[in-house]
Amino acid sequence: MGLPSPGLWLKRLWVLFQVALHVAIGKVLLTLFPRRVKQNILAMGEKTGMTRNPHFSHENWIPTFFSTQYFWFILKVRWQRLEDMTEQGGLAPNCPVVRLSGERCSIWDFMQDGWAFKNNVDIKNHRNLQDRLRAAHLLLDRSPPCPVVVDTMTNQSSSCYAALPERLYVLQEGRVLYKGKPGPWNYHPEEVRAVLEKLHS
Repeated sequence: MGLPSPGLWLKRLWVLFQVALHVAIGKVLLTLFPRRVKQNILAMGEKTGMTRNPHFSHENWIPTFFSTQYFWFILKVRWQRLEDMTEQGGLAPNCPVVRLSGERCSIWDFMQDGWAFKNNVDIKNHRNLQDRLRAAHLLLDRSPPCPVVVDTMTNQSSSCYAALPERLYVLQEGRVLYKGKPGPWNYHPEEVRAVLEKLHS
């Protein structure tokens, strides 16, 4: 994929400044006004449904905000968004992925057939494809009603689709029909349901 262009480096530098400022201000406010900051974070969590999960209390995620790990994760997410290659209605990038059997395919083939909260599944950074496949089997243990594939070790799909930390898409015949906003705050599964219902009506 080559070295980033000078323009991309300038954008990354600007994002670095923004994230550092965000984390510094958040840390100061959390120290000076912990109750108020907690109320604001809980209000955001209520909007996104995070506070409705009985197995995922606010003690699991509020203390992780504005930490060093949080800083690096947010920076990685924001940098990745600079490389977003998707446009709603546009051609969907046909990135390579790997089935859990180890077979290499692409996202279009699939269509046709750091920082973490506490009390979360702890998965270390993958050093190779085997580590990534082992991590994916943790998801399979929960019997998802869909096929599961993993990104290659170059993370091309994640970069092209700006998928960190999570993002919902609806792709059909190689086109992006729906591009959700990045989660967890702007994650709206009901929008995906509406698009799918419209497709099948």
